[in-house]
Amino acid sequence: MRGSVCPAPGGPRHRPPTFMGSITEAPFDFMSDTLRGMRGIMLDIHRRPEQLLAAEEKVLKFQLEYAINWSRATGINVCFIPLHRGSDGFMSLPQFEKFYWPQLKALQVGLVEAGIQPFVFHEGVWDQRLTYLTELPKGKTAGLFQSSDIFKVKEVVGETMCIMGGMSNSLLEAGTAEEVRSLTRKLCETVGKGGGYIMSNGVGKLEGSRPELVKVWVEATKEFGVYQ
Repeated sequence: MRGSVCPAPGGPRHRPPTFMGSITEAPFDFMSDTLRGMRGIMLDIHRRPEQLLAAEEKVLKFQLEYAINWSRATGINVCFIPLHRGSDGFMSLPQFEKFYWPQLKALQVGLVEAGIQPFVFHEGVWDQRLTYLTELPKGKTAGLFQSSDIFKVKEVVGETMCIMGGMSNSLLEAGTAEEVRSLTRKLCETVGKGGGYIMSNGVGKLEGSRPELVKVWVEATKEFGVYQ
């Protein structure tokens, strides 16, 4: 469910990001998911770090080429980037700074320079990594946050990107109507303050949710998520 769409700070009104765009990965994730496996790439960090970095640079190049060519062929200027290994607790911050963030940042900057909006799914918790996201081009990217503290996300990157997330799936499954309505209001009034917020849950799907609670969520979003 996506409710009211707010203008991102420093940029034009955003339409809801779509899964219909191209799909790329952070170079580290691509290496881990498709080539080295989790065990292999964690060993690479320690045994052959320079080779890993060189391989990531090659991955970055052809992923950018793919996304740009896909966008030119289809006219859809959105690129979906699901993040798998960069969340809090998976690797140390020094490892994140060397093997994950520079390549992911370069991927997003390259997309923006090509006129493509990166739509990034920050899987897991990114509370310790949020300050890095402020380095991205202002008002040019969108981020869906699965389990991060959405209020901290707003505080740190609210002036940088369009934010999605915040509604708890468990609340939509087992909460009360008043709890859903209360959280929706808080999200609209706090995270939505000043724009740059798209109402959403943290995973982009509603499987297991109770229809009557989803209805409460939609109605509360329409009530509290309207800008004058």
